[in-house]
Amino acid sequence: MKLFSRKKTTKDAAVEATSVEQPVKPVQGLNLRSLFIPLLLSSSIILLVLAVLVYLQFSLVGQERRDAIMHAHTERMADALAGQLSSYTDIIATIGRSQEINELVSTGDQARLNEQLGQLQTIFPSVLRVRFIALGDEQPDETTEPPLGYACLELVRLAEAGEEPPLEVHAGKSRHIDLLRPVVGADGQILGTVLVAMDAAILQSRVTSLLPSMGGYVELYQAVENKLLPLVSAGDKQLSERSSGHAVTVAGTVWQLRYWTPGSLAAVSVPEQLGLLTSFAIALLVLLLAVLGSGLIIGRVVRNDLVSIVKQAVEMWSGRRQHNFEVKLSESLDVLSTLEAHLAQQQPKDVVTNARQAELMQKQAKDKDVLVEELPEGEDLPSSLMFMNDSSMIVEELDEDDQQNHNHQEKP
Repeated sequence: MKLFSRKKTTKDAAVEATSVEQPVKPVQGLNLRSLFIPLLLSSSIILLVLAVLVYLQFSLVGQERRDAIMHAHTERMADALAGQLSSYTDIIATIGRSQEINELVSTGDQARLNEQLGQLQTIFPSVLRVRFIALGDEQPDETTEPPLGYACLELVRLAEAGEEPPLEVHAGKSRHIDLLRPVVGADGQILGTVLVAMDAAILQSRVTSLLPSMGGYVELYQAVENKLLPLVSAGDKQLSERSSGHAVTVAGTVWQLRYWTPGSLAAVSVPEQLGLLTSFAIALLVLLLAVLGSGLIIGRVVRNDLVSIVKQAVEMWSGRRQHNFEVKLSESLDVLSTLEAHLAQQQPKDVVTNARQAELMQKQAKDKDVLVEELPEGEDLPSSLMFMNDSSMIVEELDEDDQQNHNHQEKP
């Protein structure tokens, strides 16, 4: 008899061929690249989109906040400057309506009138000139400092017409600001104009004092024939090179105030930052969970394919192949095909009989002669043979010729 025989007869091969199932091809296009690369690309794209959205949110919200702060400070400074200047003109208008001034103008007491108007120099800072201009007086005066020029007389005509002349800076020997209000009699008739000339340098101190504590840059312009003439500025001038800032017209003047916020201004407040970062963290967490879930699915597919490959290899090696185990990945099918081709080239050689072992087994069998076949040299013991029991042994009896040949070989 032959024990642990690995040879197959033609009949056995035919039976095995008919019992083996047809190979099950994996799903078309299902491989590690098709599973991993789309996941990697989609994750990268989603992360990029999330990062861009968060950046845009920060940028938009930050820009809106900077604009709101810049607009608020610009309007505040313009209103404050206009309020300071209007307080001066209100004082002049009040004096122009006083009964004492009306009487002095009516009587023509110029000395007393100049004395009364001279008191305004103690009220206003940086006063250069205070004078009364009679109704209809159109003669310029170059003897005073600053001189009374045609530009000043144009403002006088507006005051005499009942309008409020806008404040503007006049250039000349000394830059000054003319503040004018009419002298109105008891009957409402305009009797003349009170003109106060202030040093334009006062604008520098006023604008500097209005600059916010956070810093920035502010400029004051005067509109001259559709052009802006710079008057004074304060702060970091380099900020004006980065943006256009925000401009507001100063009420009651021909001036425009423009302000730039500092570059260190916080773009987004802390609550807004927390809200945006929380949204990004939630989106990132969902993405990570999706990636982990996909990884688990891929891992399960790979693990199942590995188990199928091992089972298929065991059957191929044992010579008792009866199944084709299903695999999902095309790479797994390539492995099985390679393994099958390799085992087909490594068919066992002719069995070599071990006489001594056969004699020992014959003595143990007592009434039957047993022949044992050894594995070809250089081959490992198949894992399927390591777990074979008695019921899995293939036993073949020797015929009389084989027995005689065997006994003849045993004789010395």
